[in-house]
Amino acid sequence: MRKRTDAATPGDRRTPREHAAAAFATLGLPVRVSIPSLVSLVEQSRKTHISIASTPLLNGTEICGLWLSRDTDDLIFHVETDSEHHRQQIVCHELAHMILRHDEVAGPTLHGLLGADSPLIAFGRSDFRDEFELAAEALADLLTGAIRTSTKEPAGFEGVFG
Repeated sequence: MRKRTDAATPGDRRTPREHAAAAFATLGLPVRVSIPSLVSLVEQSRKTHISIASTPLLNGTEICGLWLSRDTDDLIFHVETDSEHHRQQIVCHELAHMILRHDEVAGPTLHGLLGADSPLIAFGRSDFRDEFELAAEALADLLTGAIRTSTKEPAGFEGVFG
């Protein structure tokens, strides 16, 4: 398991939004941000491979995104959706959990899915009732905002000519 001692703890006095903003500030994102560039950044940080796939198994459930952390790689599954923005938000939310290292400080959220001896740690995105989910969603908002800002066309005359 990849452990680091500088991960936030449940007793951290920062609000989830402050925690997310601090993590975002330390990412050092490039000018052009995309899901592939974020995945690459997180892979480098975690020294692991990340795979992302949609699955019909999540359709119609309370869970719209699922992160499975294994010793050798990380898997992100998301509901099938026609909305690129919805998919981005779900994937960025799961990446945010990785960036915030919630696997090091929070127990798996899908206790009934996996046995105690399983090499998998599962985190599911369904609601935002705890500080980990709130921080991950706040960081996902910042990440998707960076994606939209970096790919945005100039806004009108002033955007082109200043």
